[in-house]
Amino acid sequence: MFEKSADASKALQNLIENENLTNEQLAIDFNLSPQMVSHLKNGRRPMQRDIAQTSIQAYENSEYMADLMRAFTSGLTTPVLRGKNIERHRMSLAANAVKEMLEAVEAVKKMVLVKPPGTLDKDELQEVENIYDEMLEATIFSENFLMQLENDYGISRKKRVRINEPRWKARGWLQ
Repeated sequence: MFEKSADASKALQNLIENENLTNEQLAIDFNLSPQMVSHLKNGRRPMQRDIAQTSIQAYENSEYMADLMRAFTSGLTTPVLRGKNIERHRMSLAANAVKEMLEAVEAVKKMVLVKPPGTLDKDELQEVENIYDEMLEATIFSENFLMQLENDYGISRKKRVRINEPRWKARGWLQ
């Protein structure tokens, strides 16, 4: 699932812009030569997994981590929404997350999922895919909203997960 290496050029470019970094600073923090950082940043060399791990430890930047995870999983994780029709302000992302969650809830309410999957007809399968797509959009906006809260308020996802894990285990959600 995790690639040994990946093109992380866009992730690095966004990190440099967001953190106002130089190639020289990245080289020091990643324990690489400035030339290697330049190659990575410009997509001339793929980033190795160990460098990605080092970089995540050096910079707890949620968008960078999401970009790296997406690169190293061949697009299986949540994308950072940066399109021309996206306003990255926390209030805008919150409103979109709520809208997408409500649409997902409505899609789930419309479909009865008690029938065994193998017995669904073509139209019912299409409805299940619709539910999936609505849930996926809700997840993407929720994740982007969390990223923005992390950035705006200096919240550490790692710390919040560590703090909340005992409660999740007590509820029987985790082993």
